[in-house]
Amino acid sequence: MKKARLPILSPHIGKMCGRVTQFTAAQKFYHSLGLSFSLGQPRYNISPGTKLVGVRREQGELKVGELYWGFVPAWAQGSSTQDEHANARIETVSEKITFKDAVKHHRCLVPVDGYYEWKTVGKLKVPYYFKRMDGEPLILAGLWSTQMRRDGETQKSLCLLTTKPNREAAQVHSRMPVIISNENQKLWLTDQPLNQSSLDFISATPAAGLLNLYRVSSEVNRVTTDKSELINPVIGQLDQPDFLGDLLGEV
Repeated sequence: MKKARLPILSPHIGKMCGRVTQFTAAQKFYHSLGLSFSLGQPRYNISPGTKLVGVRREQGELKVGELYWGFVPAWAQGSSTQDEHANARIETVSEKITFKDAVKHHRCLVPVDGYYEWKTVGKLKVPYYFKRMDGEPLILAGLWSTQMRRDGETQKSLCLLTTKPNREAAQVHSRMPVIISNENQKLWLTDQPLNQSSLDFISATPAAGLLNLYRVSSEVNRVTTDKSELINPVIGQLDQPDFLGDLLGEV
C-alpha cells in the first residue's frame, strides 16, 4: 500500500514548522481584532496539505477563515503537490518570484497554540512541542494567495515564514517560525508594501524566554493521529523510528 505523502518543499524553502496545533487559545486573538470565528473541532496535529485558520486582509477588510496549507502563487496553474510550499525563508522571500507579490500585498497571521519540531539525535528524530511560556497563542507570520486551478475551482492557500532560531528553538532546530509581536500585528496585516528594513524589524527573532519546549510522544509522527494527548510531555528512552523524512516529503 502506497504511503500518503505531504507536499515536497522546494530546495530554498525552510524545511521546518511542518506541524502546528489550533484549539482554544487562538480564539483570544480573533476576539482582539473584533472578529468572530468558531474553530470547530480542536486540532492537535495539523500538517501541510490540510487547512489552517488564518487572518488576512482582502479587499480592505480583515477576514478570518480556513486556507489550504501549501502556498501556490496566483499566477501558477499547476495542481501538483510539488508546486506547493509549506514554508518560506523570511530572509529571501522578497527575492523569490513565487512569493514577491504576496509579501507586498498578501500577508496573513496564523494564531496557533503551539508547534512541533524534531531534533536529530543520531539516526532518530525526536519530537518536541513548543508553546508560549505565558500560555497565550503564538501569532505566526504567513503569506496567502488566491489561485484559479486548472479544474476551474478557486483555492486560497498559505505558507508560514521561518527565521533564525532564538535560544530555546536552537536547542532543537536551525529554524523557527516568524512570530509577530502584539505591536506589529496590525502593520503586518495591512495590504501595503513593506520595505526590507520594516520586514526585518517585524520578523526579528524573538528574545530568549518566550518559548517553553518539551519532548512529546512519537505518535505525533503520524499525520493521521490527532488527539489532545499528543501535546503531553513524555520522559523516557529516545525510541522514535526515523521515518519523519517520509512524512515531510523530503528527498
